[in-house]
Amino acid sequence: MVNKSDLGQRCGHGLIPALGVCFIVLFCFLRGAAGSPQDQLPPTAAPESGSSLGAAPAQGATPLAKLPEETERNNPQYRAAETAARDRASLSADAAPLEELVREALERNPEVQAARRAVEAKRARISQARAWPDPKLSVSYGGNLLPPFTLMGADPSSARQISGEQEIPYPGKTRLRAEIAGREADAESLAYEAIQRRAAAEVKQTYFDLYFTDQSLSTLRKDHELLEKFEKIAEIRYGVGQAAQQDVLKAQVELSRLVERRTLLEQTRRTFEARLNSLRDRPVDTAVATPAEIRPNVLTYPLDDLVAAAQATYPVLKRQRAFVESGRLSLGLAQREVRPNFMLGYTYMQRTGLPDMYGMTFSTTLPVFRRIKQDQAIAEAAASLESARRLEANELVLLRYRLKQEFLEVQATDQLMQLFAKGIVPQSSLALESSLATYEVGKTDFLTVLSNFTTVLDYELAYHQQMVNRQKALARLEELTGMDLIR
Repeated sequence: MVNKSDLGQRCGHGLIPALGVCFIVLFCFLRGAAGSPQDQLPPTAAPESGSSLGAAPAQGATPLAKLPEETERNNPQYRAAETAARDRASLSADAAPLEELVREALERNPEVQAARRAVEAKRARISQARAWPDPKLSVSYGGNLLPPFTLMGADPSSARQISGEQEIPYPGKTRLRAEIAGREADAESLAYEAIQRRAAAEVKQTYFDLYFTDQSLSTLRKDHELLEKFEKIAEIRYGVGQAAQQDVLKAQVELSRLVERRTLLEQTRRTFEARLNSLRDRPVDTAVATPAEIRPNVLTYPLDDLVAAAQATYPVLKRQRAFVESGRLSLGLAQREVRPNFMLGYTYMQRTGLPDMYGMTFSTTLPVFRRIKQDQAIAEAAASLESARRLEANELVLLRYRLKQEFLEVQATDQLMQLFAKGIVPQSSLALESSLATYEVGKTDFLTVLSNFTTVLDYELAYHQQMVNRQKALARLEELTGMDLIR
């Protein structure tokens, strides 16, 4: 007589290999149908709606305590993530070109506009510095108090007079002041250019951060579907008594963790989107779509070419050079301030009963306090000039360091992207497939499958992160060199 438990065990042993083969073929199809990270991350097929989930537990097994799939999909966070994903998918076809976002930021960004006005203000000071001091005009009289301006006829000292004075700076002083104002205006213009470059670089870096979150969310969606299939495999094995209930529960926990990561990424995406809109002076909730794929271009310039371009065009360094020139002119002006200024005056006097009188005056300043005034101004200007030179040297050192840092960042990310695309991601995917196959035949535990799944997910996200890091490094190199490196 055949024992029922023996019969169930035999049926189970016969059913498992067949199910195992089916699911291995299905898994290999899902993972193999997608391209490598070089062609974007591997997509997975949608869950099969016809899959059987209702297999009864084997005799003696504890009934499965499972959170229904529809309950998870009714979760507000899950629904919000799905809605956001659909919205992004509909917008990605109409993604604004990066060049358009940069152009808009340069036109509308308040900081850029303020810097432009600051340049205009500095330019307006040049003619002011070149001008002489305003002349002085004075009117006076000596005579009767009431009515005013009436002369005392018997007094020859009673008179009405008008006089004018003009201060004449020592030759060369106003020219130097105008040249100093011109150098300061040049420095402000270079500061404006630096702000433009920085704004463009911030737009590009934020755009790439936004692209990374979109790619990460897409990867999580695909891997969520794949993990649901793993959960179904665990359910079937549990239903025939070949797996423990904890395998199914672990899969459900991992699914919840994916939902958690997607929720955090959605929040991060909204933050990057708001930042990008603020750079363009747009409402922070304006939708911004990224393209489905960004293919990084090859950096063909050697480091020496980048350094040469940066030293010739980097506005922060050129601004410091303008400060050095301004300091040199300021020192010359301080030395010339020792020379006196002149005052030229003219007077007309009207007297009662006497001929009108005319007079002229000439006066000059005497630098009697030179030791504590003009000499100290010369020392101040000399110290400021030396400080500007040291700051220029420091700016040059920092520029070379930043160029080297960003150049090495591009090289390192290039190597890591190749490593992830051709080595780590394919190898970890094979390890996942192998662990799933051995789990199907009962030769490994489900924890190993989940561990390999998490590893593949992390490496896929790391590939996208390295690609974005590379593009952000190129954006910073563009800021330093003024070259077009992102196309």
